[in-house]
Amino acid sequence: MRRVLLVLALAMLAASGALQRVPSLAAQSSVPVQIGKLTMSKVAEWRASPCGAQPAWATDTCNGLLVSNNADGELRLAEGAKQAVYTSAISSTAFLYNAVGATWQADVPQGTSLTLEVRGGTSPKEEDLTPWQPLVAGDAQSQDDGAAALESTRPFPGGMAVLQFRATLSSTAANATPVLQGITLSYIDGTAGPGRVADQQRVPAPYGPATLTSVPRVVQRDSWGAPTATAPVVRQHPKGIILHQIGSDDVVSTLPFLRALAAYDTEVLGWEDVPFHFIVDREGIIYMGRNGGPTAVGDRFAGGDAAIQVALIGNTLPSDTQRSTLVSLLSWLGQAYDIAPLGTHAVAASDGKLTNRPNIASHAEVIPTALDPATDFRAQLDQLRTTVDQSTVRARWYFAEGNAFNFSERLTVLNPSDASASVRYTLLRQPGPAVVRDDTVAAGARSNLIVNDLFNDTSDVPAIIESNAPVLAERFMNFGSDLSSGLGVRQPSRVWYFAEGSTEGDQKTYLLLFNPQSTKVQTAITYMKSDGTTARQSVEIAPLQRTVVTVSDVLPATSFGAQIVATEPIVAERTMIFGPGSTSNTGGFHTAPGMAMLSRQWYFAEGTTQSPFTMSILVLNPNGQASNVKVTFLTDSGTSLERNYAIPPLTKLAIPVNEVVPELGIATTVTSDRPVAVERALYWNGARAGTASPGAVAPAYTWRFADGRTADGFQEYLLLSNPSANQARITVEFILADGTRATQTLLMSKGSRYTMAVHQLYPGQVAIAATVRSTQPIVVERSLYAGAPSAADSKGGSTALGIAEEQP
Repeated sequence: MRRVLLVLALAMLAASGALQRVPSLAAQSSVPVQIGKLTMSKVAEWRASPCGAQPAWATDTCNGLLVSNNADGELRLAEGAKQAVYTSAISSTAFLYNAVGATWQADVPQGTSLTLEVRGGTSPKEEDLTPWQPLVAGDAQSQDDGAAALESTRPFPGGMAVLQFRATLSSTAANATPVLQGITLSYIDGTAGPGRVADQQRVPAPYGPATLTSVPRVVQRDSWGAPTATAPVVRQHPKGIILHQIGSDDVVSTLPFLRALAAYDTEVLGWEDVPFHFIVDREGIIYMGRNGGPTAVGDRFAGGDAAIQVALIGNTLPSDTQRSTLVSLLSWLGQAYDIAPLGTHAVAASDGKLTNRPNIASHAEVIPTALDPATDFRAQLDQLRTTVDQSTVRARWYFAEGNAFNFSERLTVLNPSDASASVRYTLLRQPGPAVVRDDTVAAGARSNLIVNDLFNDTSDVPAIIESNAPVLAERFMNFGSDLSSGLGVRQPSRVWYFAEGSTEGDQKTYLLLFNPQSTKVQTAITYMKSDGTTARQSVEIAPLQRTVVTVSDVLPATSFGAQIVATEPIVAERTMIFGPGSTSNTGGFHTAPGMAMLSRQWYFAEGTTQSPFTMSILVLNPNGQASNVKVTFLTDSGTSLERNYAIPPLTKLAIPVNEVVPELGIATTVTSDRPVAVERALYWNGARAGTASPGAVAPAYTWRFADGRTADGFQEYLLLSNPSANQARITVEFILADGTRATQTLLMSKGSRYTMAVHQLYPGQVAIAATVRSTQPIVVERSLYAGAPSAADSKGGSTALGIAEEQP
């Protein structure tokens, strides 16, 4: 015979008659919670219930039931009975309640069963009573006596004034009976205090490292009235997430239910805290549970695992809102704590053997005797894991510049991973609404979104591209007479720098400031001129919008660099329009993101002073002290030339490279004794075309380019610089327009540069992506020209740095 000790969490009404009522206040709670207890374990208490038409038992037996004197009073089947039902009297409680808990002890031999139920009501009238609710044993145990317990309290509508208990005893084995030795019911009133939380009480979860996946908003413990935690927090590195369901779909007011649950866990069961790290209600609101957040050890219900416990309120399928919130929560937790949604991890069983467990598991998968979550919900777990994986943001790219009115604009995504990628394009056009497009990009493939195919009536189109894979994203813009192409920004920043900028002559400079936050952001712009003087400007940016700063409005006829400091992270890009015809959109233009960090070293693979190009190195010293700068020019043959410059504080220096190294193709390295910002500018075609962009702060072993083109007269070059002291063996892998791959290899001597004419190797490609791998850290840029730069009908060009990857 197996002995089952069950502890039920039922906020039940104190029974009348022989049932003992012990109302008390739950200690250590920020909101008063009342707990009343009643016990049925003695002969007189069992026999106080009705027997047929009689108000109480006249003997020890009634309708197939027997109350024995064993252990002061046990309820069992009478001799020869196969099934019988015990129904208690309808009892009034000492106060109104909204939840019920219970502990009980029972022996349930093989071939027998014991079913326990409870119901409440506002009065003893049948029409005022609720349906019976089952009291199912889970894997919880009370701290005092080790009795099993329900995982959660049973919720009732507020204002319950009576309760009734029922036990069904059954047997299919000869001479065997279940035995109910005693039950203590707890009824709990958690309705004191607020019933709902205000929106401002939901704050970003203050846990874990920074993630690309959005941090969910949560309700902190003190906002819902959790008990004050006194036990020290023990930390763990979570390996998995366990899903539970508690309460029922009928929970209308979450806060009273949570307060009753916390009182049951800590006061009735004697636990140090609630076992769940997060609780999600039917409206999709997340509540912090266990003190200390997701890394706090919570080994109850964990089955020997180091797991984050997430409980959903409800007993059927989650609501749509609840499921959406759950996906967001699991996506964030998975990324923050390196828990792959589709993965598994090893867990040591009680016998010491290791078993594999899904990283996202149901309570029933962890503890086979557990009955939650609901069967229908468990059947959807594979789909849920897939949705969580697809919703995890592993790449996010921002573009502050976007203009479908004056430009042709294309966004390109390259998926370099071995699995397909879910990609979402969000075009935050003004005026709204935002335009969202989803796409699936196969492993190693590319996707294009032509913005002008969607709309062409606005010049204000910042964009965000997100994916569940580490994709690359570029933007291509064509002005008709010039073009721009390059990567977006992966990380907003509070500080941005630009070394290039001018409002002299026919040059126009625009700073594009995009605010991806949900609140407005204040920015302070400091313009630093070539003569060491400065000017300042303040700009406010509305949430999820961009502001375009026309620099000539505050700083006319000036060459400058700029520093932007924002109260919250933003994205900053610069667009310059220049040359003859710039007022009629027939001149040149270039766009580039700012620099979010300063560096003592900058590297440029592209550079030439050969006709028709004019090249400049722009250095911004935003420091309060002078900076000493060394500029090294590397040639194709491996020779080099150095020049030294002293730059005063808060000053921009423009170095005319044509005067230093005339008629040469060069790579450039800039070294400074103080952190500075450096860009390289190239202008040609009578200043009707140009490009300007920051360099790399360090060489890398791998560089990737998502976009490229060699059809329709486009010329594409890859520029490679090897600033190391060793020879570099290089492999370049191309993905052609039809998805096929092609490879080129080369050797580069130390301290040299190399130019690869891609259009000569693979002509006629309407799209071409490239990955460059090297045995030594190098720098790689891509130059793209619409026609030969020296041709009279040249339509401009652009140079862009690739995206660097760290060495494996």
